[in-house]
Amino acid sequence: MKLKILLLMGIFCFSSLRTFAQDIDELILMSEDFPPYNYIENGQLKGSSIELVYAILKKINAKQAPSRIEILPWARSYKLLQEKKNTVLFAMTRTKQRESLFKWVGPISSAKNVLIAMKNKHIKVNANSDFKNYRIGVVRDDAGEQLVSTKLHVDKSKLIIGANAAPNIRMLTSGRIDLFAYDENVARWTILKENLNHDDFETVLTLEEGKHYIAFNKEISDVVINKFQKALNELKTSGEYNKIMQKYLKSY
Repeated sequence: MKLKILLLMGIFCFSSLRTFAQDIDELILMSEDFPPYNYIENGQLKGSSIELVYAILKKINAKQAPSRIEILPWARSYKLLQEKKNTVLFAMTRTKQRESLFKWVGPISSAKNVLIAMKNKHIKVNANSDFKNYRIGVVRDDAGEQLVSTKLHVDKSKLIIGANAAPNIRMLTSGRIDLFAYDENVARWTILKENLNHDDFETVLTLEEGKHYIAFNKEISDVVINKFQKALNELKTSGEYNKIMQKYLKSY
């Protein structure tokens, strides 16, 4: 009888491990052009979040190839994450508005969403300012867009949509928008990549400070979520996490 129980337990454990492996290998990993966290340079995937996900996959012995990470427009991947049950998206700011929509692993980095303007515009605002007369650029479904809508009470139909940070920065310099709502590190990185003078821009308001996470579709098993979180925690304890962060993140 004891032998039968042990055999059944062994079969159950093997089946559970096999199911877990299948779950991991069937994940669709998505990211966006969001430097220094995730981006493509000379055809290669780079960024702190990219390397961190690589390290997590390695630690959990996943067969999932890192090269299968898809770089997609944010609005498209954000929609897929809500609709397709085996999808994962990173790096995402964890906000109250998004909290119940996804499952979360992290934090993987700090997030600071701000309003950026050209210095020569001399724009002075606070959270209680009237923003109706300002043209505000955003990326669709980005945390910046959501925060401008919920915290500054600007109707989304009044916002000017750019596919990512670069066109918004260009619209700032050309005067087509007055303010750009986005992650400060990414905006500053983009300014440098566009060969623009960093000192010509300024942060005029902090919308919210938070954390970036890896976001999972709600249908993904908690076993998978817990395995990812455990691996991330171990990377932080070992010091490997800090090495990755120091490689990409700096003050501008």
